[in-house]
Amino acid sequence: MKNELKTTDFDFEYTGSNFTEKDATENGFNQLTGKELLSKISNITVFGDYLMGYKYVTDFYKNGNAEGINNVGSHNLGKWVIDLKENTLSIKWNNGWFETITRAYEINGNIEFYDIETGNWRTTFKKFIPW
Repeated sequence: MKNELKTTDFDFEYTGSNFTEKDATENGFNQLTGKELLSKISNITVFGDYLMGYKYVTDFYKNGNAEGINNVGSHNLGKWVIDLKENTLSIKWNNGWFETITRAYEINGNIEFYDIETGNWRTTFKKFIPW
């Protein structure tokens, strides 16, 4: 990990999402383009939350590598790709974390991701530390 983590790094509120993708668009939030998303998450550490109450910190390297740890101590390595034509983010993890293909929306200062097949919320990026 780029930044050394402390237990207190996970002391942010778990919020999940109040929206499905349909709700987000009906409330006037626009999908981020692949180019916009690429500019926001390349070479950055992200703090966020995902299904079942988990919180995590993940480094997204410009070369497509990702490294993350969650609030229960599970550590993982993976690959991420942004499809600039479809405006989607795909993340594949090496050790059992959820693999996703999602669309992204900027909502109230966060980036919320919705599953391309179901439209259900998958994860939220809440805090960003560029390097």
